[in-house]
Amino acid sequence: MSGGPWFEGASRRLLLVALVMGTAATSFPTTLLAASLDTIRADFHSTTTVIAWVQVAPSLAFGLGMPLLGKLGDLHGHRRVYIYGLAISTLFAFLTAFAPNPYSLIAVRTIGQIAGAATGPSGFAIIAAALPDRDRAKSIGLLNTVGGLSPVIAVIAGGPIIDAVGWRALFLMQTVPCVIALVLAIKIVPETPRRRDVRFDIAGSVTLGVGALGLLLAVNRARALGFTHPFVMASFVLWPIMWSTFVVVERRTSSPLLPLHYLRRRRFSIPTATMSVTQAAFIGSFVVAPVMVQRLFGYSITLTSLVQIPRPIAFSIGSAFAGRMNAGLTRARLQLLGNGMLVVGSFVMVAGAATKSLILIEVGLVTTGFGNGFSRTTLFAYVSRAVDPADIGIATGVANMASQIGGAIGTTVMSVIVADSFARRDFAHSFLAGAVIACLALPICHAIRIRPTSDASFTPRGPE
Repeated sequence: MSGGPWFEGASRRLLLVALVMGTAATSFPTTLLAASLDTIRADFHSTTTVIAWVQVAPSLAFGLGMPLLGKLGDLHGHRRVYIYGLAISTLFAFLTAFAPNPYSLIAVRTIGQIAGAATGPSGFAIIAAALPDRDRAKSIGLLNTVGGLSPVIAVIAGGPIIDAVGWRALFLMQTVPCVIALVLAIKIVPETPRRRDVRFDIAGSVTLGVGALGLLLAVNRARALGFTHPFVMASFVLWPIMWSTFVVVERRTSSPLLPLHYLRRRRFSIPTATMSVTQAAFIGSFVVAPVMVQRLFGYSITLTSLVQIPRPIAFSIGSAFAGRMNAGLTRARLQLLGNGMLVVGSFVMVAGAATKSLILIEVGLVTTGFGNGFSRTTLFAYVSRAVDPADIGIATGVANMASQIGGAIGTTVMSVIVADSFARRDFAHSFLAGAVIACLALPICHAIRIRPTSDASFTPRGPE
């Protein structure tokens, strides 16, 4: 379908509704789950270290699953992968509500998130196949918009219910949009071309996945265990070995997981690197901000969640604006605008922490949210145009994995600076580290240069 026929009018709107609901359903529990971890720990009479894996393991699995499921979609059709992934995610969301102990909760939710990872790369690939070039950026913006709003809806609609009946209701609530999205997807989502002449690269998948897992585990557990812990040190040693092996494997195989020439193509590698940097600043701030609000202002979990709501709302608005302004996918200055706002907002967060000003903190949350939403939408649009249509699944999956790795690094750096402190100075230093990281995105994204192409000339040009 890469050359048409395109979905138009009511058909296009129904397709977007189906994809948007699937994407939103997988991110629905994020904010409320983070706020409920201590309650879950108490219910299971478990420890903070164990319960932390309720969030850590699914997050790692989600990041690792995206490139692999994206490649499966490229080979076997994204409709099939999207529907199977959403169906499994729906089933395990329901089962999560009945987990009898913390270990089953971690396992069931992790499996659900691995399957749910299919909605990202396959959703982008279906948009690229079903919609004309002029509409892709706007549609990607819509996916990011609703994905950003989904946790907000969960807090507003689900918060009072969870306070009344407990945390298990969160996953029963998640099941409802999952089922609706699944029914819509079965009826509406079109199939993309399959590549029957190409086999799935198992060796490449293993080396890429194990390498990424090693890096993510090393970065994630360094804060809890210390950088000199044997497990952390072994993980830091593992990932470069595995990724070096991945490059060797990909050079020798006739059916690579990720064609290596894309890494030399600036229109792919630069947006991917930029996403990693911006997510390091954004996610690090996202994790530290609620801790700061609780420690500096003494707010409850519910009130802290409400303070955070402006950020995902601003993220969604930024995504929507980017989708409308970025139709030609030609302007590096649009990327500079989004990342510039992320930088400005990060420094405002520094000032808010240093002065204990809730007003400045809210301004910083809104500015960073808008900037990141704007930046992320344009970057995904760049990535989708930088590769052959048959490789969009793996390309967007790798970009998402880079974002996850960046977010893990940013979270570790900023959390280590704060540690157990209640001092304004330490929170200010933490946000300053995030602001410095955000600044790195400006010279990187300056290198993006993409000329406009017509719908008929979607096939990417050679490496720049």
